[in-house]
Amino acid sequence: MIVPGRAMIFIAAAIGVGLPIIVFRPEVWGLAILCDILLVILFLVFAARLKKTRVLVEREQWTRLELDCYSELVYRIENASAKNVVVNIRQSWPKSFDADTDLIEVALEPYQVVRAAVRVTPHRRGRIRVPTANVDIRYSLDIARRRWAIDDDTVMSVYPNLRTVARYDALQRHRALHQIGIHQRRQRGAGREFDQLRDYLHDDDYRNINWMATARRASPIVNVYQPERSQDVLVCLETGRMMGNPIGNTTALDRAVDASIVLSHVCARAGDRLGLVLFRDTVTQFIRPSGSPAIAKRVMETLVDVSAEGVFPSYAALVSALRANQKKRSMIFLFTDLNDPQLASNLRDVLPLISRRHIFVVVSVFDQLMDRVASGPAPDRKSLYQIHAARRLVEERKTRLRELTRAGVQVLQVDVNSISIDVINTYLSIKSRQLL
Repeated sequence: MIVPGRAMIFIAAAIGVGLPIIVFRPEVWGLAILCDILLVILFLVFAARLKKTRVLVEREQWTRLELDCYSELVYRIENASAKNVVVNIRQSWPKSFDADTDLIEVALEPYQVVRAAVRVTPHRRGRIRVPTANVDIRYSLDIARRRWAIDDDTVMSVYPNLRTVARYDALQRHRALHQIGIHQRRQRGAGREFDQLRDYLHDDDYRNINWMATARRASPIVNVYQPERSQDVLVCLETGRMMGNPIGNTTALDRAVDASIVLSHVCARAGDRLGLVLFRDTVTQFIRPSGSPAIAKRVMETLVDVSAEGVFPSYAALVSALRANQKKRSMIFLFTDLNDPQLASNLRDVLPLISRRHIFVVVSVFDQLMDRVASGPAPDRKSLYQIHAARRLVEERKTRLRELTRAGVQVLQVDVNSISIDVINTYLSIKSRQLL
């Protein structure tokens, strides 16, 4: 589409201002008509040249973003003609994006290729369709512009924040995981996977003596084992309405998704078989445990689109699916919200059916705001009522947790700021004690 440029609009406006003079001066009518004809011819000439000017604009690196992290989205702009041109790109952004600009202007010489970047920060997880961008090309004398739209059906995936995963890998390489609060535990002398040889100690099991190494060294040598690998770990994530509750500037579900991705990454690095279950009033997805190298990526791709639905979760449906599909003894992490007394009661009633076979860890996400309100002080009567209500809720929560613990369930009540670290430490502790 050809549209008038700024210079064309300015000239037309100037002529429009002079119309009253032309009306009362008939002798200049011919000159005015001639100017209009010349202006139209000039516009048509520029339009014809612009139609023959070949400029390519495409999006590069527009596939993967991370939540609340800025990224650079790149436009590749190529002038495939022998003329100097100016390219304007106007891009509208989704409401959940913060962008440093919505207009890019680039001047290109003949046959020049330029890459222009825009910094954006997404604030909502999921797959987001990019709105149409409008591209204008013009010459330095802005008489006419050729305009078209970039509508290549680009869908960007906004992943949960993966900085914890990257930091975990970096610190693990340097054996410094203690810096982020992860306590590596290694059970030596009682496992199924060979680790190393060492000298016999007085409290070692004689069945672990390596007789060939002992004969070569002429002193007792024992095999040392590490905890068994290839164990089944299931991440169960509730997506009911309670998980949509706001916690700080995010939701309980977003925090649980972050922790699930970190846990999946650690399990895959440890050589365990990883699976995923998503449920609300029914089980919506069941990925059986797998030792495939791509399982952690598959879990992450699945969790990108997870959102909370306005229904109550059915723990009975989850337990039925686990009993039907997971026969092997496993380590199961259930991410849920136990702030509703009825939901906690439902969970307490059904978990004994599954906790006898598997190691079950319930991860309950909570915000410390309620605890801070319950601790006071109360400057006025309204605050006193709020403190009394908060204290009742805190006591009810503690009572529900004690009931679940007595039912044989391990409950991990975690703060939103340390959920990933606490879950990883629980996972490593269970492996080190070889409870599976």
